This record gives sequence, structure tokens and C-alpha cells, in this order.
Amino acid sequence: MLAIPAVVLMMTAQVAREAHAQAPGPSLVDVQAVYLFDFAKFVRWPEADHGALTICVAGPKVYTDTLTRLVKGEQINSRPLAVRAVQTPEDEADCAIVFIENAAKDHTDGLLAATAGKPVLTVSDIPGFLDHGGMIQFLVIDKRVRFSVDLRPAVHSGIGLSSELLKVAVNVSGKDASGGGR
Repeated sequence: MLAIPAVVLMMTAQVAREAHAQAPGPSLVDVQAVYLFDFAKFVRWPEADHGALTICVAGPKVYTDTLTRLVKGEQINSRPLAVRAVQTPEDEADCAIVFIENAAKDHTDGLLAATAGKPVLTVSDIPGFLDHGGMIQFLVIDKRVRFSVDLRPAVHSGIGLSSELLKVAVNVSGKDASGGGR
């Protein structure tokens, strides 16, 4: 059953990479927003929550606006998607995904501490994000947006990352912590 979603993720990633490499095309914000939306499709949260799946953004308003347009009317596993801005660790309550954009790097440690051990996927484009306990870090390689994954904080938080997601990552660390993807 995961074969179709894997193909969708790989196609989305390829289209995003190709579009990003061409000028004019989608901006870095557009490409990262598509990835954040797609990441949500390949994460298993431990609770069977039927409320909104909320993507929280610590960073410039353009990210929140872009994601809001992208997810409007969308659902994942019968859960509607929502987007909101976060600025402080207290703001992260009820977030399923927290994206910390480079402009908000001063808040990284606080946001990661607030989400530690909770079923929250943490994503950033901040260099060294995985070294600080983040789960997914965006990278720009040869003018293409890619990502690396650290499974250790994901396992600690109780969320599962699909092996299909891990297949398209440029690097996956912490495989020993979980025996690979779920």
C-alpha cells in the first residue's frame, strides 16, 4: 500500500528539484512548503487524533502564507490540515510538525526542548539542525532542495517515519536506534 505514496513523494521531490533548478520557477519557500506537506503523509503519530493536523512555522510570514494556500482543503488520513505561526516554545502546543526556518534560529533550542519526547516532527533548514536534536534538515545540494534525517529523536518522540520517506533522504542517521524505517 505504501508503493503509491512512495511514488508520489519521489515524483514530488523530483518535480520540486527540477523546478527549483530552473529559472524562473518555484521559490525555495514553495519547494520547502511542498516537502512539509508531503512529509506529513509519511509520518505515523502514536495517537489516533482526529483533530486538525497542524503544521507550525517559526519563521517569516511568507512560509505560513505559502503553506496555508498549499494545504487549503487538504486532508491526511481524514485529518484536515492547518497552519499557524509559532514564536515561543509555549506556542507549539498541538503542533504535529514544527518547521524552524533559518531566520528563527535563535529559538531553535527552546522549540526543540519544548517538543522533545512529544509526537512532533521537527524540520528546519538551519545548518547543523540534526546535531541539535532535530529530525529532518533541508539541504540545498547542486541548487536542489534535499533533506537528511536523524531517526533518534523521531524514535524518542514516538513517531514513525516511513521507509519510503527514508529512501529519498540523502542521509539517514540513527538507523540503529529503530532498526531502520517503520
